Amino acid sequence: MHSEFAQIPLDRLRYGLVWEGTATLYAALDLQPDDHALIITSAGCNALNALLAGPARVTAIDLNPVQNHLLRLKLHAIAHHPPAVLRGLLGLDGPATVAVSGAALQTTLPPAEAATLAECLRQHPRGLLLAGQLEGYVTSFVPSLPAEWQHRLRGLLACESIRQQQAYFAGELDQPAFRRAFIAYFDAANLSRGRDPRLFRYAADAGGATFYERLRHHLGRQLARDNFFLRFFFFGPEGLPEYLLPPCYQAARHATLRARLPRLRLRTGEATEFLLSAAGQSVSKASLSNIFEYVSPAEFARVSAALAARPAPARPLRAVFWNLLQAQAPLHTAAVPLLAATSAHLSTRDACFYFGGVRVLDYPAPVGEESEIGQRSALAGEFA
Repeated sequence: MHSEFAQIPLDRLRYGLVWEGTATLYAALDLQPDDHALIITSAGCNALNALLAGPARVTAIDLNPVQNHLLRLKLHAIAHHPPAVLRGLLGLDGPATVAVSGAALQTTLPPAEAATLAECLRQHPRGLLLAGQLEGYVTSFVPSLPAEWQHRLRGLLACESIRQQQAYFAGELDQPAFRRAFIAYFDAANLSRGRDPRLFRYAADAGGATFYERLRHHLGRQLARDNFFLRFFFFGPEGLPEYLLPPCYQAARHATLRARLPRLRLRTGEATEFLLSAAGQSVSKASLSNIFEYVSPAEFARVSAALAARPAPARPLRAVFWNLLQAQAPLHTAAVPLLAATSAHLSTRDACFYFGGVRVLDYPAPVGEESEIGQRSALAGEFA
């Protein structure tokens, strides 16, 4: 795929958190015990969340080897340490706990990886969730505000109903000074602090004003106090209740994750190229993050048509992706098998306010495919 992402240096951690919500992932893909799921690695959260859903196999793939290295570090913590070590390493309990967890991990990592981790935590003492370029940028917004506005933002967490929250936002926050500060911080010029400006080549919307309207709309649908992404966006990882965390970071899921780690494989490469390769023919579900944000509409149409034309014995493929500032797949066509009603429903319920919409595509099995029973038998043999 001809993506702008291939034009930027892949030598740093760009994401410390996966911003695509787990509930949307699960609802879009409906992962089943015989599925092979392909998941964009990013920070690894949804690859781990996919494992929790119990498919036969999960392949995590990313163009950026640094993102895969982050996931390997998390896998090591899950495999060799109790849940508190991973929690501390993420930064959920403050810098002191980050240091303690880092020291614990260095006792079990190979020397070279231990040194890499030590340097990472030296640069990012608040933990791995804040080590990504994007996360460092977005969570610096609130500290840039006057104390009064910071206090008012915190007041959102005290709202107990959507109606109360809407009234609070309108009366206490939706004022010219706050609006200007938000739009200026997240406008096109400043966005380069969180993402390489080359990634906005195809963006149709202006960043700050668009994101502000999405925030306003989101606060009319979901309570801020119960929304992991909104709380992280404004206030960072410290103090987040356990029940709000992505499932893979909840202590109660740790043992299940550890038991299912053998089902996970990591690959460095481009997701759609893998789906079109011989190795990708067994993939039945795919979470593609927002990778189509970085390609032209014509290139998206070309890639989607190629996926629709995968030859037998490729499996039927259900895929989900998120739009940000570019509205890919607006309509169902022969080459773009959009599930319009499902996409619209999930877009209204998605947990992260700044995305522009969810798209679910359903590619049927190629003509001449093996019978369902035969295909399931072949899949079982592959994973035996």
